Amino acid sequence: MTKKWKCTVCGYLHEGTEPPEICPVCGADSAKFIPLEQEKVNLLHDMIETFVLHPVAAHFPNGLVPTAALFLLLTLLTNSPFLEHAVFYLLGVVLAVIPVSMASGVYDWRTRFHGERAMIFYKKIGLATTLLLLVLSAVRLRYADPGLLAGGGARKWVYLGLVLTMLPVVALLGHYGAKLAYQWKKKEL
Repeated sequence: MTKKWKCTVCGYLHEGTEPPEICPVCGADSAKFIPLEQEKVNLLHDMIETFVLHPVAAHFPNGLVPTAALFLLLTLLTNSPFLEHAVFYLLGVVLAVIPVSMASGVYDWRTRFHGERAMIFYKKIGLATTLLLLVLSAVRLRYADPGLLAGGGARKWVYLGLVLTMLPVVALLGHYGAKLAYQWKKKEL
């Protein structure tokens, strides 16, 4: 029965009952070939083995805060109650995820970076705490006054300011996270 074989060195695909003795592209021997079905199993296994909670948890606030800010600005332009409710719920999800992101970040700091006392970690912890306080304040303000945006006044502008201030905070959190990930990858190579 014919199978598909893949060279794990260069990616060359071969069809046959057995892999070739030598890869015609890179010269690797037959031991470097795997059945194509095995690659799928290895991919799933690799995903499970290399899963890291912190980047996943950190991307939720980094994606949802700009979306909430955009919806808030659209609410001001259109007076849509649906968009305004969406902002509130998006911020609620962010509020629920931030503790997971912070806890997993501290865990990664201690395990992957050996609790190294570098300023970048303290910046990330300070920014995450700032984000938590901003989101908590915005959610509490909106929860206490559901008609906040329609009513106007100082509370409306405080709410708007809180949400818009979250944008540079998540941008800096993403920036410092990328610096850490990039430096870690450079060390691995």
